Amino acid sequence: MLLSEEPRLDNITRTLAGDQHPPLFFVSFRLWRNMTGDTEFATRTFSVLIGLVAVAATYRLGRELFSPAAGVIAALLLALADNHIDLSQEVRHYSLLVTFAVLSSLFYVRWWRCPSRSSRIGYVLASILLLYTHYLGGFVLIAQLIHMLLVVRPARRLKEALFLFGAVCTGFLPWLPVVIDQNRLRWDNPLYYQNALPNNADTYRAVRDALLGSHFGLMAGLLLLGLVYISYRQSKLYPHIRLHPVWPALYLATWIGLMVGLTVVINERRQFLTVRNFILITPAIVLLIGHGLTNLHRTARLFLVGVIVVVSLTTVDARRHYPDWRAVTRNVADYHLDDEPILIDVWVGDFPVRYYIDRQIGEETPRISLREWRSQYKGQFLPTLLGYLHEIDAFWLITWGDESLDEYASLIAEAGFQRTASLSVDHLGTPLYSHRYDKPGSTAAATFGDLFTLQKSNVPGMAKAGRTLTVTLWWTANQQPALDYSVSVFVLNEAGELVAQHDGPPLDGAAPTSTWQPGELKYDVHRLALPADLLPGAYQLALKVYWYGDNQPLPALTAGETGEYAVLGTIQVQ
Repeated sequence: MLLSEEPRLDNITRTLAGDQHPPLFFVSFRLWRNMTGDTEFATRTFSVLIGLVAVAATYRLGRELFSPAAGVIAALLLALADNHIDLSQEVRHYSLLVTFAVLSSLFYVRWWRCPSRSSRIGYVLASILLLYTHYLGGFVLIAQLIHMLLVVRPARRLKEALFLFGAVCTGFLPWLPVVIDQNRLRWDNPLYYQNALPNNADTYRAVRDALLGSHFGLMAGLLLLGLVYISYRQSKLYPHIRLHPVWPALYLATWIGLMVGLTVVINERRQFLTVRNFILITPAIVLLIGHGLTNLHRTARLFLVGVIVVVSLTTVDARRHYPDWRAVTRNVADYHLDDEPILIDVWVGDFPVRYYIDRQIGEETPRISLREWRSQYKGQFLPTLLGYLHEIDAFWLITWGDESLDEYASLIAEAGFQRTASLSVDHLGTPLYSHRYDKPGSTAAATFGDLFTLQKSNVPGMAKAGRTLTVTLWWTANQQPALDYSVSVFVLNEAGELVAQHDGPPLDGAAPTSTWQPGELKYDVHRLALPADLLPGAYQLALKVYWYGDNQPLPALTAGETGEYAVLGTIQVQ
């Protein structure tokens, strides 16, 4: 979303030159955004549709390599592959990578079997677009080069194959200096590669499950069966295994082996291995499995396909468990006041947090990535943050776990802030917090019994009939409350009659009073739905506190007067 933010396509390309990726997906996504907008459904649909094209192209490639039946089964397996489903719902370039890898292979195979102008042009274009989609596509092209050298004959055709491969390289040549510069930046500041995995057994198991599923034994056996051809003689009791032609299976095996082998070798020196990268070899795997199934008798084939479909539809073997950033920012959006800044300290999670802040609160909402501030200000990060905090009266902080606050919790207190609300969303046992901080008021607005003091309130001076009235309160407990009290905010007309009301525990139950410690400032928000037929005029906004067990309000002391409720102010209804 951020890398395709620029409206001009040439500006997006310049932006990508300083990033880690080639530009094709981001330029295409910009055009898609222009047509569909930036809703979550619209942005994810772009990758979904591309993933569907990959399924269709896989059928065609299986038909060219082996048989129509192998193509149908391979397309079905790709459509059911959890890894492909998962990455085809992300607003990222992996589904496009798979699609062009399959298309490049399809046109290469068509050229090898029956050279034509369309297969030559299709191969060069699809391969160039593959490289401009993701640099991992180079593994597929190297596999094609190896396959050319091994099987393309006579020499005249091999020269043509190498010429086509050279044309692909020439088409990528203008971007090559950018790739070299990106590679230098990638390792100097590896922001996007800190989630790379080491070469160990746990990593290999994760990759295995993503590619073959929990029923990996069956799938691996079918994959090996796809390396050969099996025919069944009517006059014999045993099948006949044929090793020729081997070139279709050889190409797919080279594709898989090269990707896996080079990834392991390179990852020893420069860690870049992620499970999602292996989506590149998923088409080759399903094609071999599809051919392996066609090697079986029809009855056995149909039975195993049925088993695979049932298992695939009822289990999930590859799913990236992202934090629920939508819920995290919703915790802020529900209680955010106008112009309050939001500080974000969730590493690269600040990218999706920004998106949901823009969608849920508004693009004009002030928000600061503390990750970016650390990188920008370096040794002056904490003094700069302290100076900023001195200029504001309240802010929200979205943070991952408790340890991040160790760095600047004392700095926040030094700036005069107290944490007044803390909402969280669990992510695999680690809380994602949405903390709110306020500076306490100098005078108390009202007291309720000997338990609570209303330090200050934010009451709108104007309201409209039929709209929602938002009232914000800041409390302190004078002593540890033993019960969970409720707050009633209500509107009275000139005759003292009730016209609107909202009752509930503080912060919709997220801050029960029994947890309040004496002297701690607590944030509270109440929303009142004003009747649509409410007459224009002046109305009183009042407040009382009670325990739901007996509904008896605590005595309210305001300006030296005691009553059942405290008047917060007057609102003018339009």
